[in-house]
Amino acid sequence: MFDYYLRLALRRCRQNLPMVGLLMLTMAIGIASCMTALTIFGALSGDPLPGISQHLYVATMDARVAVDKDNSDYKQPGSWLKLADAKALVDAHRARQQLALAQSYTEIGNPDGKQSDQVNGFMAYGEPLGMLSVPLRYGRPWTMQELATRAPVVVIDSDLAQKLFGAVDVVGRSVLMGGKPFRVIGVSAPWKPHTVFLDLSRNQGNPLGGNEQFFVPAEAALDGGVGPMTTGECGKGAPVIAFQSAEVKQCRWMEVWAALDTPAEVADWRDFVAGYANAQHDAGRFAYPPQPRLYGSRPWMTLHRVVPDDVRLNLMLAGAFLLLCMVNVAGLLAARFLRRQADVAIRRALGASKRTVFNQHLVETGVLGLLGGVLALPLTWLGLWIVRQQPVAYAEAARFSVGVFAVLLLFSLLVGMVVGILPAWRICRLPPAMQIKQA
Repeated sequence: MFDYYLRLALRRCRQNLPMVGLLMLTMAIGIASCMTALTIFGALSGDPLPGISQHLYVATMDARVAVDKDNSDYKQPGSWLKLADAKALVDAHRARQQLALAQSYTEIGNPDGKQSDQVNGFMAYGEPLGMLSVPLRYGRPWTMQELATRAPVVVIDSDLAQKLFGAVDVVGRSVLMGGKPFRVIGVSAPWKPHTVFLDLSRNQGNPLGGNEQFFVPAEAALDGGVGPMTTGECGKGAPVIAFQSAEVKQCRWMEVWAALDTPAEVADWRDFVAGYANAQHDAGRFAYPPQPRLYGSRPWMTLHRVVPDDVRLNLMLAGAFLLLCMVNVAGLLAARFLRRQADVAIRRALGASKRTVFNQHLVETGVLGLLGGVLALPLTWLGLWIVRQQPVAYAEAARFSVGVFAVLLLFSLLVGMVVGILPAWRICRLPPAMQIKQA
C-alpha cells in the first residue's frame, strides 16, 4: 500500500510543478536557516571531549584569605585555588583521577635559539595525559616521582616538534622554556577539546580555542620562569607582578578537576571538597564561608556562557522563521488538497476510509518535505559558508558534515509530515455525500 501511496504522491507532484516548486522553496529556506543555526549551536554546546568530559567535575569555593577582604571586584566563589590547596585536593586521591591545571602561553624554542614559537599549553599537577585522553605518539607521560621532584620535563605536540626540529620523534631532546632547558619526554598528536571548558576564567572569548601544544609539570614550570597565562586572583596584599609572571605564590591560579563515574562518586568527592574547604575556614585560612560546589563540564560551560549569546539568538530567530514557513506551507497544502474534493469524494464513496485518504495525503507531504530537504542542502552549505566568512570567533564551527546531511533529511521529512497533518485531516472531514454534492 505504501508503494501505491508513494507512486500516487509523485504523480500528483508532477501535475502542478509551479505549486510544488513554491512549496519546496518555502520549506527549503526555512529548513536551511534552521539547520545552519542548529549546526553552529550543536558544535559549540556539545561534549568538548566525547566520552570523557561528561565525567569531569570542577571544584569551586571561596578561597579568599585575609588580604582579600573587602575586595569589591570579587563576585562569587570561583575555581581558582592557590597551588598548595590544589595540590592537597589532588594528593588526597579521593577520585578515580584528579588534576590541577592552568592555561599557559609561553615561548618555546630549540636549544640553539634559531627556532621558537609562542604556544598555548597547560601547566599541570597530576596526570593530564591520561585523564584528558591526550594521544601520545612517542615517549611517555611524566612519572609521579618526576612530578614530586619538580623535574624539568615536558610533553609537546607533533606540530611544535616539527616546527622546532624538523622531525616528530624528538623524545630525549631539550627545548627552552622561560630560558631554562626542559627535556622532551613525550610527543602527542595535535589535541584540543571541541570547545573550551578547562580554565574558562582565562578564556579569551574564543569558544573553539586552539591546539594545546605542551603539557608541563606546574612546579617545574614555575622554577623555570614559566607562569600561567594570567596570574589569577592575587588579593590586595600581593605584590604587583607582570603579565605571565611565575611569581604567583600569593595568588589563586590553579583549577582542580576530578573524573567521577557514578552519582556516589560525585557525592563522595563533593563531601571531600566541602570538608577540606570548611576545615580551612575553621582554621582561619579562608576568610569567608567557602560555599564549595561541584560543576560538571556542561553546566560549567553554561555558567561561563561558552555558547555566545548571538548564537542562541540566531537559533531562536531561525526557529521562529521555520515556524512561519511551516504555517505558509500548511496553508498552501490546504489549498492544494481542497482542490481535490471531488476525487476524494469518489474514493470515499467507493469505500476508501478516512484513514486511507489521510495516509495518502500524509505520504505526499512527506515526499514534498524530502524534496524540500534536497533543495535545502545547497542552501545550508551556502549559509554555513557565509558564517565562515564572518569575523566571529566561532566561524570554524560552521562546517557541513555527513551527520548534518543525515539530520537535515530526517528533519525535512519530519517538517513535511508535521505541516501536512492539518491539511490532510481537513480533506477527510466532510462526508462523501456532501463532497459529491459540492462537486
